[in-house]
Amino acid sequence: MKKSPSVNFIKTASQAAALFRAAMPKEQREERVFVLPLDAGGKVLARPIAVSVGHENGTTAIEAGVIFREALKAGAEEIVVAHNHPSGDLTPSKADIAATAKLREAADLLGVKLLDHLILGTTDSVFASLAELGAIEGNI
Repeated sequence: MKKSPSVNFIKTASQAAALFRAAMPKEQREERVFVLPLDAGGKVLARPIAVSVGHENGTTAIEAGVIFREALKAGAEEIVVAHNHPSGDLTPSKADIAATAKLREAADLLGVKLLDHLILGTTDSVFASLAELGAIEGNI
């Protein structure tokens, strides 16, 4: 089992990506979706919570209801969402962009700030930030 990085506050997308990586299995054959619950100051409230796992070599749905249910149970005021692309291609799909828009709308309705949606590649340091790509206003 991987040791979780010791990060108490999320200040960068790289820090969030490291926490998500620690929660991922070494072998990435299917997509997995995680949410990281944070307080209003970016303090980590819990380890990344797995909310969805796809079929082998298949994609998984990024469902706002499940993500926010888990985030709110953890007391989140801010969240970072991440999912992996087992192919290693960090290009957001149309579904990724549409899901991010739905997450942003749900976050606004619930009063929870969506800081970022990360796409993790197959190596430890590779990820894409949808906030940095302009799909989310502001970022970590």
